[in-house]
Amino acid sequence: MGFNRFYLSIIIHVVLITIASFTFFYFLTVTNQMTTAAGIGIIGIFLMFRLIYYVNRTNRILGDFFLYLREDNPSLTYTRKYTDRNFKGLNQKLELLIREFKEDRLEKEIQAKYMQTIVNNVTTGIISFDQSGCVHLLNNAARELLNIRQLKMIEELNHYYPGLGSRIMLLNPREQIAEKIITKEKFHLLSINTSIIKMKGIRNHIITLNDIKYQMEEQEIESWKKLIRVINHEIMNSITPITTLTTAIKNKLQKKGIKQIHRDIAENDIRDAVISTDIIEERSKGLINFIDRYRKLTKLAPLEISSVDIKEMCQKIQFLFKEEPGMKGIILKVDCKNKDTLQADPKMLEQVMINLVKNSMEALEGVKNPYIELGYYLDEEQSKVISITDNGVGIEPEAREQVFVPFFTTKQGGSGIGLSLCRQIIRMHRGEIRIDSEPGRGTIVKLRF
Repeated sequence: MGFNRFYLSIIIHVVLITIASFTFFYFLTVTNQMTTAAGIGIIGIFLMFRLIYYVNRTNRILGDFFLYLREDNPSLTYTRKYTDRNFKGLNQKLELLIREFKEDRLEKEIQAKYMQTIVNNVTTGIISFDQSGCVHLLNNAARELLNIRQLKMIEELNHYYPGLGSRIMLLNPREQIAEKIITKEKFHLLSINTSIIKMKGIRNHIITLNDIKYQMEEQEIESWKKLIRVINHEIMNSITPITTLTTAIKNKLQKKGIKQIHRDIAENDIRDAVISTDIIEERSKGLINFIDRYRKLTKLAPLEISSVDIKEMCQKIQFLFKEEPGMKGIILKVDCKNKDTLQADPKMLEQVMINLVKNSMEALEGVKNPYIELGYYLDEEQSKVISITDNGVGIEPEAREQVFVPFFTTKQGGSGIGLSLCRQIIRMHRGEIRIDSEPGRGTIVKLRF
């Protein structure tokens, strides 16, 4: 009904303006009554301006409605009586829509405040910034950890901690770094992780900060305990027989605390003493070898980074193992879907891959249709991954938790430093090594960079 009234008003105005126009020209040209024509012309102009005002007023009212939808705290200024008379149906529908929008907006504001409260009260520091480095979020935990009140650009962190902001800007998704900082004369070891989300086509970085000082100290103590137990076990295995045999030789060379001269020593005692010294020598060499292996694990040469063609390296390893006696019957395949080069130390990375291929080769003993596959691809997060896959015997779950512990081994005669050394080299490249294995179903080792 309101729309009909509006249309009727427009039609009446148009008809009146048309009549005024004809009447104006009639009196002006036919009857030549200038005064009457002028009066009718003024009435026509008035009707025209009234129509324009009427239409503009309607547009302003509709604009107010949509402004209400867009603004957070709008105030409607149109005449309610006028809209009820001319746009009653539209007014009712828009008011219903406005109420729904208002309720939805209120609910979103409550949710936003709720999330903001959570973010500001978690113990993990959170920083969010866009691709230009402009910071949009800095929660209370981040302020406390970094000892700053506000942060407009992420690179401003360089003023407080040299290079920190720049390093954070260069982080790739899921990349993790550890940073040592001192705030309020307190030492912190921050674990910094990053993830990236896209909103309206803009990449937003979300950085999480955790102080892992105490966890690292606990892990360090636990690692030292494990290492001391291993070293203690290895040394005791060598020292105990050396001590026992030394005492036995001494007892044979003297009786009742009196040293014997060589002509008084029985031939059997001399033979036993020689055998004992051989065993002592063997165990001493074993102890020296153990110390040498430990030295290799703790003293790695600095990285010499260059662009490495992974496919070429895999093919080189494939050729290297071609005549290996232990590879008889084993198919070594190369499947490199990613053609990008990798920034790495080629010698150390090759050493890691050779070690892992040897482990796979040993795990394939007695397996039907054995194979090893070397792969190189991009994962879902666009990280570069080198994979070494076999269909060997697999690794037991309890052993899988210990394979990276120095000197731990499940192989007879194994040194127990191979995988520890591999992990140390990959960590030097700021990568990670992961083993997925099930007994009887093979093993996949992934090197992610």
